[in-house]
Amino acid sequence: MSPTTELRPVPLRRRRTRTRPHVDRSAWTCPNCQAETLPPRKRCAECGTSRY
Repeated sequence: MSPTTELRPVPLRRRRTRTRPHVDRSAWTCPNCQAETLPPRKRCAECGTSRY
């Protein structure tokens, strides 16, 4: 190694955090009529009750 060579620290790689929102892909059961509805519906397919 020559005296003019500079030692530089190796930068650490950082993991990127996901910026996408989490999408719930599971079926949900209507609390009103107990029917199961698949996503992306936010209303019950049987009675029209809102998921939220």
